Amino acid sequence: MPIPLQDGWLYGPVDSRRYGRSLGVNPLPLDRKLCSLDCLYCQYGFTRTQEVAGRAEVPSMEDLAAAFDREFARLAAADDIPDRITVAGNGEPTLHPDFYEWSRLLAESRTKYFGATTQIGLLTNGLHLNKPDVISGIQEFYDEPAMKLECGTPECFAGLYQVSPKGLQRTLNGLHQLNSFVIQALFIHSPSADNAAPAEVAEWLKHLETFRDKIRHVEIYTLDRPAADQSDAQRVRVARLNEIADQVRAIDLTAEVFARESDV
Repeated sequence: MPIPLQDGWLYGPVDSRRYGRSLGVNPLPLDRKLCSLDCLYCQYGFTRTQEVAGRAEVPSMEDLAAAFDREFARLAAADDIPDRITVAGNGEPTLHPDFYEWSRLLAESRTKYFGATTQIGLLTNGLHLNKPDVISGIQEFYDEPAMKLECGTPECFAGLYQVSPKGLQRTLNGLHQLNSFVIQALFIHSPSADNAAPAEVAEWLKHLETFRDKIRHVEIYTLDRPAADQSDAQRVRVARLNEIADQVRAIDLTAEVFARESDV
């Protein structure tokens, strides 16, 4: 079942296997998911089922800046300095209309209270890299931008995300604008899209080869919790994930599998 939305603009810090002590930032509405994709596996459930009355209200830059200063000062005073700040939240963070400006304020507050050793990460679907301010914000203020690239073909893209197949080429075009990034890929089996199928993985690897000089490493996942019932999405076995990781390594990229030990 889907998990509840984040109920604040900051959450954590929590201990993360990937990121150490991680503090989350949610620059999105608190009453709904705001996303440009409708992923079969989303932990918050389907986007289309979360429409509520009224216009989606994102927090203002002033509200975010005040939250950064207030919470960062509290954590610094308690000597609870996070290893990382991770921007994600209730959907797609680059949809915030002032993405560049609040990202700048975030970086300034990070340095003021924690120092530059606390990394700033971003989890994004990469669909909005056609916006110059998004590209500039990512390049200037994020130590580790992580891009979603999980499909090899437009048909898989449409089935996995329930959007137009044209989105795959738009995402690939956007990635060419970045200097360096991490790839995050979550694999599932579903009647709508099986991105772990050998033919689909083969096409996906071709995209990775295109960006080989830009990709820092590749992170490979499967479902960590049951998806929405309507998606009929199933976990991929760890053995298959390891096979995919080995194929990534074979094209001279580093890859790591993140999966529960029970997913044998």
